[in-house]
Amino acid sequence: MSQLSEKQRLGQILVARGFISPEQLERALHRQRATQEKIGKLLIADGVVEEHALQLTLTAQARLRHEDRQAQGSRLLAAVAEKLRADLEKVSLDLLKEWQRRVVRLPDREGGERKRREAALRLAMDFPRALTAAQERIEARKRAGEATRLRRILSALQMIEKDFVAFRNSIASVSPYPVNDWSARWQTLGDFAKELQRAIA
Repeated sequence: MSQLSEKQRLGQILVARGFISPEQLERALHRQRATQEKIGKLLIADGVVEEHALQLTLTAQARLRHEDRQAQGSRLLAAVAEKLRADLEKVSLDLLKEWQRRVVRLPDREGGERKRREAALRLAMDFPRALTAAQERIEARKRAGEATRLRRILSALQMIEKDFVAFRNSIASVSPYPVNDWSARWQTLGDFAKELQRAIA
């Protein structure tokens, strides 16, 4: 509907509601092109439609315009949120893969140290998994035209992105020893996952 002109919308709504026939609409549109009069005025003048029917249709037309604007806003918000979500998913997976390779090369100075590191990284995978789940929610909110919920998701993603950049910088500069401190830092990604899950619920 959003690509139709206002006069076509009005006429189509009148036809859909049974107030006029498609042939009556076509004749009125033909006259409208010649006279530049409003389509509703022409239809009333021809006695084809009554004024109260036209008022009801104009109300429906205004509602459709509002719904079109909402749908367009939802599509835009969803596109921005999805781009940010996909970027975060990629960089978080890249970071985790990089650290999985590093962990294998780190000397196991304490018994079971490597296993504890690997366990911490497995738990940190909750974050990219939450980002994957968010993709479906973003799409569902877009289809439903839920702009408010999409704003909430986008806002959460923007905050998480900022915090993720800080986390990535800090984990690069921190010593991998002692293992307990290093492993505890990776819980931050689990916290990001919970924050995102709350936002998409």
